[in-house]
Amino acid sequence: MLFQIEEGLKLKVVVHWSGGKECCLAYHKVIKQGHQVAYLLSFEYMRPYVFHSFKVMELQSQTLGTPLKVVRIKKAYEDILKALTTLHDEEGIEGIVTGDIVGAGCAIVHSSYYESMAKQVGLAFTMPNENPSGDTYDVLKEVVDTGLRPVLNCINTNFFEEEWLGRPIDKNSLQELKELTDAKGIDVSSEDGQGYHTSVVDAPLFKQSIAIGKFKKGKKKEKAKNWKRNWLYMDIKEAHLQPKEALK
Repeated sequence: MLFQIEEGLKLKVVVHWSGGKECCLAYHKVIKQGHQVAYLLSFEYMRPYVFHSFKVMELQSQTLGTPLKVVRIKKAYEDILKALTTLHDEEGIEGIVTGDIVGAGCAIVHSSYYESMAKQVGLAFTMPNENPSGDTYDVLKEVVDTGLRPVLNCINTNFFEEEWLGRPIDKNSLQELKELTDAKGIDVSSEDGQGYHTSVVDAPLFKQSIAIGKFKKGKKKEKAKNWKRNWLYMDIKEAHLQPKEALK
């Protein structure tokens, strides 16, 4: 499995994009490595897409200067494979980047999933959030130390009180978040998919920051044989770009 693109090799890539903290961290890393990010590639599995805001993603695309390509998904594997094949054949895309934290939670499934498709299409596949310590809290601290500003736009009320909705993850909230997730027995970075989702409103490569205006609080229930999740999310109606210093 290719977790690191060969040193010195510069590729034209797409970043699998949700607008959340890990994909934004991965974007910053591959740009630093000298790769060309041609697209932010987002897959729309449901409407409304409760876990992340496409309105915010569009603003992220604008402030990064990288086009957002949204693919509507009906049959996951087939539709994603088709999208990657088109990007490779018609756009000259050479690799796909995901923000999954290596070895953690959903990444274990996603890595084999994307590696299989990348091999079929002829793409390099890389997950730059490597997590050598095995502790996802270290990646969360890296997110904050890098200068990313994620906010919790979707929370599982089985674990989080409503006051967490819209809160930023920063140096002031890191320890509180760790203590809460440790007490609840869930992953502090939510790589197990149980706790929360985020939207990044500022980052070093953002030319402007994002201000979230009006939103409604929406609810969605998910359940399977052995678990259930009660999501409370920000249904964002208004958001706009603003000068970065406005957040300081």
